[in-house]
Amino acid sequence: MLALFLAVMAAVWLIEAADENEAYHPHGSVVFVRSGERTPLIAGSPPVLSALGAQQMHTLGQHFRGRYVSESGGSSGLGQQLIATLSPDLLNNEQLRIESLDAPYLVASAQAFMQGLYPPYSLNTTRNGPVADATGILANGSAIDFPLDGYQYPQIYTRALNDPSLIFMAGQADCSESYRESLMYQSTPEFMETRTSTEAFYKRIDASLFNGHLPQENIDYFNAIEIYDYLSYAYMHDSEVYATLTNDSSYDGVYDGVRYLADQQAWYQWGNTSASSSDNDLQAMAGKTLAALILGQLQKNVKNHTQIYDPDNVQQWQPLTILFGEHEPFISLFSLMLLDTMNDHFRALPSFASAMVFELFSTGESEDFPSNLEDLWVRFFFQNGTDYQDTLQAYPMFGRGPSGTDMPWSEFQDMMSRTMLTSIVDWCQSCNSGALFCSGADGTTVTLITNTYGGKKTPVSPTVAGVIGAVVTLAIAGLLFAVAMLLGGIRFHRVQRGKKSELGGFKGSAKLASDQDLSLANNGVAPAGIVTFGNKPAAARKHPHERVGSWELRQKEFGPNGDESRRESFEGIQSAMSRPVEPVERV
Repeated sequence: MLALFLAVMAAVWLIEAADENEAYHPHGSVVFVRSGERTPLIAGSPPVLSALGAQQMHTLGQHFRGRYVSESGGSSGLGQQLIATLSPDLLNNEQLRIESLDAPYLVASAQAFMQGLYPPYSLNTTRNGPVADATGILANGSAIDFPLDGYQYPQIYTRALNDPSLIFMAGQADCSESYRESLMYQSTPEFMETRTSTEAFYKRIDASLFNGHLPQENIDYFNAIEIYDYLSYAYMHDSEVYATLTNDSSYDGVYDGVRYLADQQAWYQWGNTSASSSDNDLQAMAGKTLAALILGQLQKNVKNHTQIYDPDNVQQWQPLTILFGEHEPFISLFSLMLLDTMNDHFRALPSFASAMVFELFSTGESEDFPSNLEDLWVRFFFQNGTDYQDTLQAYPMFGRGPSGTDMPWSEFQDMMSRTMLTSIVDWCQSCNSGALFCSGADGTTVTLITNTYGGKKTPVSPTVAGVIGAVVTLAIAGLLFAVAMLLGGIRFHRVQRGKKSELGGFKGSAKLASDQDLSLANNGVAPAGIVTFGNKPAAARKHPHERVGSWELRQKEFGPNGDESRRESFEGIQSAMSRPVEPVERV
């Protein structure tokens, strides 16, 4: 084992040495970031980004600025490989794709990160280049800065639970089959054995450390992740908890132990695809959908370079994509990419402010995007928390050897395509999900129309649209009848089912011999323009409407028999309209 370890380290050293000497030209990058430190999930209130977490994200943003954006104003903790097309100082939202789940602590993480990536920029001190087109330049030649000394506002796209795009950021969310597959671990002999063997260990942890948020009987391996999540925060912010975990001999090894057990549980729940109970790897759904998003962004980059590339217009593509999410996609994708086969440290929860990076690059003398895609490569990096080593650490993907960190673009596409799940319809079916947008899936395609501001429409199913159309039609007809009754003198009269008048006619037994009669031709069929509320023709009864939405609520308002309720309403109208018309004088 020692010989193998030394061989691996030697290979890594050779790779890093080669990186320093080769002409490395990055053309695009997709970065997935875990949030900075937040308050615990079981603390009794929605988690928020802590001040420490905000500083972690700001520092991480500075390091990525130093790597991709600018030689000045950044940090060198991730090495430097500038993407030539990125604006060095003034934020250009057209060049970036920033996405986050809509959890407040994740959105705040994205904002803090972007402050480090593109810090405040003052128009008063620099008036050259793209600043000449900035909105801060006034007609009189003076300049005005944004608040906070020129704070630059990033465009951050947030994904909520009912947004179909959410599945690519958190594929496990609202995926019942993935959740069920993850919980299968709790029925395995490995789980039962671990829970039994760690019972004494967890009994050493007093419930007082959790400030009432976790009772003593729930402190066991079943809640390993939540226990570590809470204690790691308390260790940093609660002096009493810190003193107990570091100075009390009865707690020796407890902090490291809860971290190890949390890592183990997380791996078996969202990773460990080699031991999956099926070939679908549903417990790693978060990684399968994230893989699709990563590959899609890189493919878009390649397509825009090769098909519509214009060197004078750098706003045509987004060379840098930054995604902010939680730990599940990390662990799932680590497993799907077989990263743990080379380094078992990937079988663990990523630290706060961790980042995994997929860089699209070429080598050689020319910095231009290669005309031959065989000269295009992808390299995977992982930055674990705030432990910066002056360069990003590269790791081989999909079981390649230690020297195989550089994967040809065509091979990367092939391997990611075998790993990922791209179709929303497939996701809905695989997950057996009750998500709102899954109700529109027909097995072949789905139309994504999100209910957001900016002129986008709200999704409406054909059934609901039919019901709405019918209600609108009835409402318009009702208005027309009301106008006719008020202005034209038309009245409703209920036909009595008794003995018919010998004289016949529409007045029935009330008809006088002197009254003019009204005859209906065609055996009493109403002429055009008169709406009837009787039985529908056979053609209209072939496709009954499904009872959904507000239509069902209307039936509840009508009571157990909707026809009777409507009849009573019409009788009320008839009674009111049977009174003689009285003249009304108006001035």
